[in-house]
Amino acid sequence: MADRDITDEALAALLDGGLAVQALPLEEALRPRVLMHLKTAVAMAALVTDFPLPDEAEPAPVYRP
Repeated sequence: MADRDITDEALAALLDGGLAVQALPLEEALRPRVLMHLKTAVAMAALVTDFPLPDEAEPAPVYRP
């Protein structure tokens, strides 16, 4: 996970880009909280993507009543 550490500047650029694409406003007072949650989401995603799966791993069957 160390090589996936994202700088605060990169997260800010991601936030700014997403806001621009969606044409969404963001109050400046809320920006630090949004960046905090974005950083948490990136850390949670890294936990999932860094988990090694063997080649023979298959998805669980879908339950259909």
